[in-house]
Amino acid sequence: MAMSPTVGLVCLGEAGNFGDDLIMVAGMSTIAATRRDVGVRYLSFGRPVDWSALSTRLGLPLDPQPVRPGRDLPGSSRSERNFQSCAAVLFGGGGLLQTSHHPYTPYAWLSHLPRQLPAVPVLAVGLGLGPLSADWLSRLRELGSPFDECYLRDVDSVTLAEQQLGWRAKRCRDFVDPTFVAQLGIRPGRTTASVLGVALRRWPGLDAVDTARHIGRVADAHGVTAVRLFVLEASPGGTDVSFTEQVCRQLGARSAEVVAYQGVELLDFAAAMAECSLAISMKLHSSALWAALDVPMYPISYAPKTAAFFGQPFNGLEVFERIVAPVVEDDSVPRAVDVVQPWLHRALAGQVPVTRAVLTNRDKLWLQTSRAAVNTYRRLGRSVRGAVSGGAR
Repeated sequence: MAMSPTVGLVCLGEAGNFGDDLIMVAGMSTIAATRRDVGVRYLSFGRPVDWSALSTRLGLPLDPQPVRPGRDLPGSSRSERNFQSCAAVLFGGGGLLQTSHHPYTPYAWLSHLPRQLPAVPVLAVGLGLGPLSADWLSRLRELGSPFDECYLRDVDSVTLAEQQLGWRAKRCRDFVDPTFVAQLGIRPGRTTASVLGVALRRWPGLDAVDTARHIGRVADAHGVTAVRLFVLEASPGGTDVSFTEQVCRQLGARSAEVVAYQGVELLDFAAAMAECSLAISMKLHSSALWAALDVPMYPISYAPKTAAFFGQPFNGLEVFERIVAPVVEDDSVPRAVDVVQPWLHRALAGQVPVTRAVLTNRDKLWLQTSRAAVNTYRRLGRSVRGAVSGGAR
């Protein structure tokens, strides 16, 4: 009897980030709905979701195999071996290819793509690109597209891919859309008391005192009786929790609480967000969920992706003092699921030609060495700063 094929999912899964976990679950459910006999192997960063509860809610057999991303040391090929035996790989959802957080982030993700024969087809879907350093723009342009087909989630990403990288790219919607939210069983659950939902992140130029004043003005204008501050990215060592707690303290006598995301409580967290009758939204996927539930929003835009979601030009950090409606995509932009399903059928039937570019052994070794050097330098810097501050005490 032939073994069932396995599909790989390269994403920021189970990392304590609500939006990325929603993308992971949406990708997983799309694979399961396409072929129920297919196994799934996915990247997990160790903060698991409740797959049993999600499987019951979606009515799909979700029993994926987690793969922990190990340290990618010079000369190692462990990352790419994790998905070498897969029949196909989905890459993306979220802004994986960017250099905002680390100069070698693009390599950290591309290192998981299989490079050896037999060739494995790769689909990038629902992916956001950028910002990218000049070095990575040049490197990726010289390499060529590492994907056999590439579907990006916004116009700016497509423009960057086509005009600066020379990749062929198309648009599709983000995985987290109204249809997926409805499939998760998330419905407006507004209580008799009005609740103002707030989703923030720490960002340069965003002051806790000024943000609290903004929240107070919005609450007063709408007669809101309670404020619920959601932290969508509550991973260990993250700064969004402490910033949100600082804002909450500034709200004074108002009835306010901080709700930090935990992966195993994904459905409960989403249900709590659904109880809000009004929102101040800074995070992309808080905006996506509230938009799916028709919750009016006051956006806080900090990046092109958040500005584009509301159809606004990106002018740097901007706190909107008015309700702004999100952009409604027309049918010319396909859903991510409508891209994945036919592609996956073809890939599993061996009908997707593998034309993607792969890193050479020489390039891979150079990138591994450079990344390890940067990581070592950063760790040493943190140790020195810790020793200095400890001595000062």
